[in-house]
Amino acid sequence: PSVSRYFQDRAIGQNKKLRTKGILFDSALAVFYQEGISNARLEEITRHAGMSTATFYNHFKDKDELVQALALAIGTELLTPLEERLSVDFSEIPLLVVAANTLMMNAVLEQESWGKFLVQSFYLASSSYGHVIVRMRDIFGLGVAQGAFTCILDEFLMDQVQSVMLSGLRTLDHLNHESLIDRTSENVLRLLGMTPASAKRAVGKGRALIS
Repeated sequence: PSVSRYFQDRAIGQNKKLRTKGILFDSALAVFYQEGISNARLEEITRHAGMSTATFYNHFKDKDELVQALALAIGTELLTPLEERLSVDFSEIPLLVVAANTLMMNAVLEQESWGKFLVQSFYLASSSYGHVIVRMRDIFGLGVAQGAFTCILDEFLMDQVQSVMLSGLRTLDHLNHESLIDRTSENVLRLLGMTPASAKRAVGKGRALIS
């Protein structure tokens, strides 16, 4: 993909430490996209950033800590706008699930390197996504309380939902993104206990709410 300056732009006007982290985040994303997280070498990231390894170690103790911090940053960047956009009262929780998934996947579509990073880092840096998972589970719990979902909301189910969402991110591209996003939302709702017909209707209504 074209080299993103997302985190550098977010750090404009901030102190030098945050600006340097922004450069390292964008450089890491570019290298991870090309090489994969496991294969990427620290020297490649610092060379891409135009920094010395000594500068890197002033901010992170190793590549693993960088991955953890980047995962937390992207998770926060995805969750915060969702919370703001979805702050209106959704009386039907399935529509909230559809709207949240649609907005999240569209945001990842705009930042091409994020999807690949999220898929690769989800289990490598799982603790960094904890706040996202807790929020998802809270929303699903409301759906169960409303009677919209008939699932058993346990760790096994959450793993299944996360796998569906990661699969959607892994396959996401600009050619078929609307269909794929809708299918991902529909499959999540079905895992939560909705019938195929009810899930399909909810996807249509949920997308219409944010269009």
